[in-house]
Amino acid sequence: MTVLRTALALVASLLLPLMSAAAQDYPNRAIRVIVPYPAGGPVDTLARALGDSFGKRNGQGFVVESRPGANTSLGAMACKASDPDGYTICLLASTTLSINPFLYSDLRYTSADLAPITNIGASRAVLMLHNSVPAKNLAELVEWSKKNPEKMNYGSFGVGGETHLMMEWLKNKTGAQITHVPFQGFAPALVAFERGDIQIMVPVSIPPIIDRINNGQAKGIMILSDGRNDNLPSIPSTVELGLPPIGFQTWFGMFAPAGTPKDRIDKMNRELRAIVADRDFSQKFLVGAGLMPVTNSPEEFKAFLAEDYVKAGELVKVSGVKLTP
Repeated sequence: MTVLRTALALVASLLLPLMSAAAQDYPNRAIRVIVPYPAGGPVDTLARALGDSFGKRNGQGFVVESRPGANTSLGAMACKASDPDGYTICLLASTTLSINPFLYSDLRYTSADLAPITNIGASRAVLMLHNSVPAKNLAELVEWSKKNPEKMNYGSFGVGGETHLMMEWLKNKTGAQITHVPFQGFAPALVAFERGDIQIMVPVSIPPIIDRINNGQAKGIMILSDGRNDNLPSIPSTVELGLPPIGFQTWFGMFAPAGTPKDRIDKMNRELRAIVADRDFSQKFLVGAGLMPVTNSPEEFKAFLAEDYVKAGELVKVSGVKLTP
């Protein structure tokens, strides 16, 4: 037994320096980042900006791979199927982990397939009303919609997405009569809004939206969240307008395939948190994209996901939305 213990101790003494060197050597090549949205969109832009900053700090950047489709599910499945070696990470969303499990009866991934690294940012969307609707606040909007249901349409950025769910939640809580019109993303929805084909959008507070509201080209009625939006500080939240807490907001976070070594997840966590903490980076790529900077440890992010899952389940239940796989 003594000989065995001595042999094991010798093996450990030989392996530990190698393991330490491997950890210090990470990353020694570019890291693939899967994004479940089309190339050129705001999340894709954020991933590339993170990669540029990561490369400056570590000598190796990100190679962004767009995997849009199925309400972000395709990106999650690609992440799940990747080697858990620390060289594939994924910028996923609240839709992916919190909402989809309640919308689809046969998802081909679960939260156990993905290892949380850190949250990156969260958004508080604004209900933007077309000037053709003679309403100045939520109460007037609800009243007008009941009298003119054929004239009230809202555009979402896809069936089952947060915009769709939050608007159906609002209809449930207020009795508003508004028809859902889904679009394949923000850009076509904005075109339809500008034409007056839809009367309501619920975008995040990116500069073009802030400018439209502040310049009087559209009306900001409410923030679809329990708190105000720093980019549009004069617009009241749901709670301030007498509605119950919605308890949910859109977020974007970084994950790795389950089984990725903890030392590599911890290294990625430290680097991403340092990048997001940089004021210039956050102002340009998060606040400028309508997001609030949010980071946490892998353990904190995991706990957050468990709470968010419950909130999302209630939101989906109230909205009444159900999709097929």
